[in-house]
Amino acid sequence: MKITIKVLVTAALLWLLFRSLDASVVWVMLAGIAPAGIVLALFLAGLLVLADAVLFVGSMQVLERQVPLSVSLLYTLVGWFFSNVAPSTVGGDLFRGVQMSRLGTPVHVAVRAVVIMRVATFAALLAVMLAGLPVAWNLVAKPAGLVPFGALLLAAGGAVALLFLLAHLPIPERIQRRWPLVGKATAASGDFRRLLAVDGLAAKIWSAAAVQHLLRVLIFAVLAAALGLDVPFAALFAFVPAALLMAMLPVSFGGWGVREAALVYFLKTVGASGEAALTLSIAFGLLRMAVGAAGGIAWLLVDKDRFRVDARSV
Repeated sequence: MKITIKVLVTAALLWLLFRSLDASVVWVMLAGIAPAGIVLALFLAGLLVLADAVLFVGSMQVLERQVPLSVSLLYTLVGWFFSNVAPSTVGGDLFRGVQMSRLGTPVHVAVRAVVIMRVATFAALLAVMLAGLPVAWNLVAKPAGLVPFGALLLAAGGAVALLFLLAHLPIPERIQRRWPLVGKATAASGDFRRLLAVDGLAAKIWSAAAVQHLLRVLIFAVLAAALGLDVPFAALFAFVPAALLMAMLPVSFGGWGVREAALVYFLKTVGASGEAALTLSIAFGLLRMAVGAAGGIAWLLVDKDRFRVDARSV
């Protein structure tokens, strides 16, 4: 049922976009993409996978668990398959959590590691969006076009602020038991407090999370150049993180449809054509699927016994 709903939402959003834009222009631009740009974008995507693997290793270290980078890299790459290609509700995070549990890590610890990753990624994304706010303000012709951008910032900032408060305010156990959602948020805030420490491990986690977002912006810039699109890098820096934040909403398949609609809206506020924005977003989605397919092939071909490690506490 979840898969069906996501597919229907994705199809509806893409249908609305193609209905309002010139689809023939989109296909012509996609067909004319420069091969060198594809190669460079794939290389940057590889660095993105590496940064994500480093982030997962750091998240496990927060919980005093050791996972070799080679193992994390394999599971991250295969996770892209489950997040972007496989027709299922099993995302890459869930895949990594299950694999860690099979290696000896208790399920609740594996879940906490994934939560640490996502909290760090989300907070770093908020920081990148804040950095892009003045850029966006200078680019848009009408400030009213930034209302959705501001709403996203307020929502994301409110979520991070709530985690920060929960990390520093004692929540009675009886309240946590009575309200399971509060208990889960409190647990997440405790791990978030660990990320606020001034040490090498926290610095590694925050750096890996921030690098991921910057790499995504670079990938969009490379794809825009390969497609021959006249989209300023400043516009991509300002609005790509916001579009990808909206794509995190679990309402469509792999973020398809939501990402395209958001990017079309934001880039049109700076004068880019809807066809150019849609083409760019589709190219990015296809790139993610290509890397995900590589992850699926790797999972089929690799000797998994080489990656059976003891991921229990050290």
